[in-house]
Amino acid sequence: MRFTLDHHSKTPVYLQIKQTVLAAIRDGKLSPGARLPATRELAQALGVNRSTVAMAYDELLADGAVESFVGRGTFVARQKLAEVAPLEGRAARRTPLRKMVWEGVFSERAQSPVVESLLDLYQVSTLRDVISFSGSFPDAASFPTRDFRNSLHFAERTLGDEVYRYGPVAGYERLRDYLAQRMRESGADVTTENVIVTSGSQQALDLIARALISPGDAVAIENPTYPGAMTAFALAGARLLSIPVDEDGLCVDVLENVLKVQRPKLVYVVPSFQNPTGACLSWERRRRLLALARQHNLPIVEDDYGSHLRFDGDPLPHLKALDDTEHVIYVSNFSKSLLPGLRIGWCAAARPVIARLTAFKQNSDITTSPLLQSALWDFCRRKRYEAHLERIRPIYRARRDMMLEHLRDDFPSGTVWTTPAGGLFLWVTLPAALDATELLYQARQQGVVFSRGRLFYSDNPKRNTLRLSYGHVSLEQIERGMRVIGSTAKAMLSRVASRAAERFHSQTVPLV
Repeated sequence: MRFTLDHHSKTPVYLQIKQTVLAAIRDGKLSPGARLPATRELAQALGVNRSTVAMAYDELLADGAVESFVGRGTFVARQKLAEVAPLEGRAARRTPLRKMVWEGVFSERAQSPVVESLLDLYQVSTLRDVISFSGSFPDAASFPTRDFRNSLHFAERTLGDEVYRYGPVAGYERLRDYLAQRMRESGADVTTENVIVTSGSQQALDLIARALISPGDAVAIENPTYPGAMTAFALAGARLLSIPVDEDGLCVDVLENVLKVQRPKLVYVVPSFQNPTGACLSWERRRRLLALARQHNLPIVEDDYGSHLRFDGDPLPHLKALDDTEHVIYVSNFSKSLLPGLRIGWCAAARPVIARLTAFKQNSDITTSPLLQSALWDFCRRKRYEAHLERIRPIYRARRDMMLEHLRDDFPSGTVWTTPAGGLFLWVTLPAALDATELLYQARQQGVVFSRGRLFYSDNPKRNTLRLSYGHVSLEQIERGMRVIGSTAKAMLSRVASRAAERFHSQTVPLV
């Protein structure tokens, strides 16, 4: 079995190892029951960290491709044989059937690096019995379940069977009225006809990609950025043009230079508490970005998951509120601030855009739950949403502050991080010698997980970065989890320094 690893590939090394082993099993080069090399042995042979091989083996074990036995090692799983019942009128016979081998059946899109990264992020964010700084979820303890349950009952009583039928594809009209009014209050020129309700903002991004992107089109996208957006555009066939992000958000000057030589179909931006860095696009950059959009007839997809989660400083206007030429397609949701299980988002854009998004939604899921939409409208019209936001903002500020405190006290010297004024997460850059993949593996053994930064890059991933989410973890969990990550990072850095010193001394030739 030969391994050919590409350390510059967007596919993580551990997934490359996994795919090589699966290919060898599928091609018969590894037979059922064959023993795989020990993790330490294979790591040394490939020149990678042992934790990288261990993660590959964990993936293979989860897929059922291998079996692991304490003290014995890891082996290719023996094919389980099913028995076919005897056919009527024939002598009974036992016919072994091989299980379906799904590797190699999936489309190229389903096996693309962006999908693999999204699967990786999902698997970590859904782990149980750990302290998870991974998923960007709101605080479950603050869910206004009682108030929302009352709104559900109200919707059932007043609308009756209507809430159990198919509703309008573009959404429940009263909810669309409310969303349009809310946007007008923020300064945007939006009417009900400019709004479509979607099953979360992820569906909105998918509909936008399907409506605007043809295979081969370029999309300018922040780097790093939200993996769900990368996936939506990449699966539509887009080429991703990576535009860097700094403490003031998207580097608009870089975008301006790109526009001199390329013609992207659109630019995607998270201007408020950018995912994953937490940066806010400055006032000046917002103005410059809109000017570029007008100059180049460039649509802007504004993903606003959390401008309403600001707990420090003065708010900045939405791009949509500054847009008087209909260049901005605005996307938002209630998942990050209210109840993730609602799966209700919305999009506000020019009427021709909404018309096409509505057509694609009709072919996607027909409608978003009328019951949940009508209940959400009742919840919002009673001002319960604003009251909920007022309650959770100080909670998130306290959690961010504790996370910052432990970054200062517990992490190795040379670590830098962002200090977001709102949102649900912050961005950490470790000393260059550290690898967040190995750090995640070691922290996971101690019951703590986070999101590796490399999963958020469309180009040139930085292996020493990570995103830490504070929205859904308690102060006690932050205290314990941050100490685990910090102490583990310090220990790793100490080992790196020791190995470097050993290499230096072993290579030193004494003068005689």
